[in-house]
Amino acid sequence: MMVQSSQAGSLRLSAQQADLICRIAHERGGLSISSDKTAFLAQRLGRLIRQSGHADIDSYLVSLSRTGSEAQLQALLEVLTTHTTSFFREGAQFDWLRAEALPFLVETGAGQDRPLVIWSAACSIGAELWTAAILMDRMSQAHRRSLRWGVVGSDVSQTILTRAERAIYSDEEIAGLPEEYRRHYLLRSRAAKGSGHLYRIVPELRRRARFHWANLVEAPPPLETDADVVFLRNVLIYFDVKGRAAAVRNVLSRLRSSGYLLTGHTESLNPVPPGLTQIGPSIYRKD
Repeated sequence: MMVQSSQAGSLRLSAQQADLICRIAHERGGLSISSDKTAFLAQRLGRLIRQSGHADIDSYLVSLSRTGSEAQLQALLEVLTTHTTSFFREGAQFDWLRAEALPFLVETGAGQDRPLVIWSAACSIGAELWTAAILMDRMSQAHRRSLRWGVVGSDVSQTILTRAERAIYSDEEIAGLPEEYRRHYLLRSRAAKGSGHLYRIVPELRRRARFHWANLVEAPPPLETDADVVFLRNVLIYFDVKGRAAAVRNVLSRLRSSGYLLTGHTESLNPVPPGLTQIGPSIYRKD
């Protein structure tokens, strides 16, 4: 098979090459990507192939399919998953969490008899997780006594997970964060000449967080305690029917009874798995 490239170094994949990439991604990571998306695949693989030291995509695919190491396979999965997120994304769910779910959980003992835990199951760069942490801190401050709480982030990309744990963001990445929250929960760097500021989540929140690598299709991460709320948003779209069922099953195994599962607004579970009750758009309660 021959692969063409432009002078800029971009790839053009044949149908057979695209099919092989998608089959490997599905077999090893549970990802369901159409082999028709050759432009997407080529764009994502271009830099990876150059960094791997292979002369062309054919030699890369031979190495990947025959002798591919876990590191090679992990690198492939990472470039094929999109890590797009923002603070307070799909804000209606955070409004509901603040107004209804968290008060109910506290009334029933979470945060007092035991820690209240929120798990961002596909946390990407961490904006979702830190948004949840901000809401928990605000609620704890308003409560008559301090609450015991923590947040957990997991992701299939170790690189992205490390970035979430570092909790450093650009001006663009904090665009969704209200000014009041910026003042209380961000430390701002001095701007380098000709560049913008960088911001880091304050240590008081970072100490509340734990991070675990996880391939949700294969198994849940080793959480220290089960979660009361799980965000499983904008990740199910990468899986086929079997993969989605496995991911949801593994996540539910670490969600407490009467806890809440939140999916992306385009990812409503249909049919709703046994043991879950839908109580709102993309919001479910575990029986």
